[in-house]
Amino acid sequence: MEKFLCEHSTLQFYALAFDCNAEYANFLVCLNTTEEFEKTLRWYQKKYDTYHQEENILELRYNPGDWEYTDICQVDLFSEKELAEKYQDDIDKQCEDIMDFCEEILSDFQKTEVFGKIPKTADFVAFCIDHDEDVKEALERQRSS
Repeated sequence: MEKFLCEHSTLQFYALAFDCNAEYANFLVCLNTTEEFEKTLRWYQKKYDTYHQEENILELRYNPGDWEYTDICQVDLFSEKELAEKYQDDIDKQCEDIMDFCEEILSDFQKTEVFGKIPKTADFVAFCIDHDEDVKEALERQRSS
């Protein structure tokens, strides 16, 4: 993250996401800028009429899969063998535990000096989102924690 911030020192970010894949116990650290979001939104609006609706714009704004900076780093929490030993076939329990763990990691990260160095907009948000989770649910979970 520090290397990324040094390489992109002129940017200001509106969101940071841990884009989680709880089934595989890993996540990508992602950031986006307002400028990049607006560029993506314009592209979507030219191709799809539905991206003039507020709900779809919100979904796009906070969907890290559509962000510019999605590969800052990948964190692998456990190996497949470790997951199989701990959870056997209980994928629901595994996903719940992994998402809880990611939320804890994000909370701890927000207390670090590195997080403090991220140039943030006034409405900056940091959140975890599972691979195919609804953006509204992820944001609501973050607000309630």
